[in-house]
Amino acid sequence: MNRRFYLFLTLLTLLFALTGCKRTDFTPAYIQVNYEDINNCFDVTNFNETHGLTFDSEQLSALLKHNFTHCNIYVNNKNLGCWQVPCKVPVLDITEGDSVSLVVIPALRLTGMDNTVTGYPFINFMRQKVLLKRGQTYHISEKPLSYIYTPQTQFPFFETFANTSPFSPTDTSNSTLTFAPMMVEGRTAGVITLNGTNGQHFDVTSSSFRVPTRNYYVFLEVTYKTEGNLEIGLKTSNAYRPYEIHQIGGIYPSKGEWKTIYFNLANTIFNNNYTGADMCDINLVLTGSGSISADTHYYIDDIKVIYMPRA
Repeated sequence: MNRRFYLFLTLLTLLFALTGCKRTDFTPAYIQVNYEDINNCFDVTNFNETHGLTFDSEQLSALLKHNFTHCNIYVNNKNLGCWQVPCKVPVLDITEGDSVSLVVIPALRLTGMDNTVTGYPFINFMRQKVLLKRGQTYHISEKPLSYIYTPQTQFPFFETFANTSPFSPTDTSNSTLTFAPMMVEGRTAGVITLNGTNGQHFDVTSSSFRVPTRNYYVFLEVTYKTEGNLEIGLKTSNAYRPYEIHQIGGIYPSKGEWKTIYFNLANTIFNNNYTGADMCDINLVLTGSGSISADTHYYIDDIKVIYMPRA
């Protein structure tokens, strides 16, 4: 009898425990990020003042042109991963009625030797307090993002082709072609046209500029529209190998569209810095080819080399 009584009490206690448990709500909230949210979000109003520069309106406008295709999402300092935009990111770890700390970092796919997705390092990351509700979607556009370039950001080479071109033929005995500044579809751009009259190949080298050799982020950003393949290289200049050219990648024809592409120069610069100095002189080298039967156009809107110290 006692055994049955104790068994009854045990089952009754277990029943009360089960019925008293509060179910965990696993319904997520969502964060919606579109392409426009992370590509039209830069503020350069005070750029010249914070960087001690005198960029004109053409250059400031060029600082706004990007092609971020991914973003890193952080909620309450927890990394929710890297997402290709547009994306709808589920968030489970929230307390109903409480705001969360949200950070959205624009990211891009590096081209050339890297071919990896990385966050854009040259901006101050923006932290927002937003209210997420389970079963509902928060759109980033509700509180538009706004980023500024870090004060440590430097632009050793910045060309908009507004008036002149810093490129000249690498070998004048083989080619006299170089980029000519002109208006293209409302943009100031550098233009090379290849055809049966002026040749089917060009090879041009930029003016020299100085970059740090280690412990820095160093990116090349190119806004372009091309009908042929464009190869990009770096010519390193030092006492040991003054004319060595290193290929960093290529650009495929853009199929009638203007595009922006990114290259990581830091590894190439570091691996080919034979002097051990903190800074070195380099040049950009651009080459392309065309068809003998039809015109092949190469348009470059902006070229930027940008660097800043690693944390």
